[in-house]
Amino acid sequence: MPELDFPQTIGIVAFLIGATAFLHQDGHKFRLHLTVFQIVLCSHFILMGAVTAAVGCGISALRSYASTRTQSSLIMWFFIGLLWVMGLPNVEHSYEILTIFGASVATWGLFKARGIHMRLLILFNSFCWLTNNLLLGSIGGTMMEATFIIVNAVTIYKMYRNSKQLTV
Repeated sequence: MPELDFPQTIGIVAFLIGATAFLHQDGHKFRLHLTVFQIVLCSHFILMGAVTAAVGCGISALRSYASTRTQSSLIMWFFIGLLWVMGLPNVEHSYEILTIFGASVATWGLFKARGIHMRLLILFNSFCWLTNNLLLGSIGGTMMEATFIIVNAVTIYKMYRNSKQLTV
């Protein structure tokens, strides 16, 4: 088990910030909360020496914020391209590709999907990052993605249940 040092402590702080993001059913608040979380998580990965993950988080923070301002396909493709152009040269382990792929799917979701569909794409991204964080040894990152998966799945279920109640 990794030692709980300063970088791991920052990861746990990111976890605490991020754990509440998925409770928002409002898409705008959800995206803003993700922005703050991703900035803190980026610093965790920098301190861990995980350059690909740090690049992915930094770009994802900018992307999450941009998605609160525009739903432009051009901006979406810019961020997806940036993830691959900035991320691939930094890949040291094959599992790091999952972070780039997952973040690309999440980018598409934040710009082009709404409601439950957006949440499902974000859920897929969380599974990609969970795998990366387990293999990297990130305590906060692993706790965070496991929590995201659970909280996001519960929120998706509630949103689905609420949508069915409205149609009855």
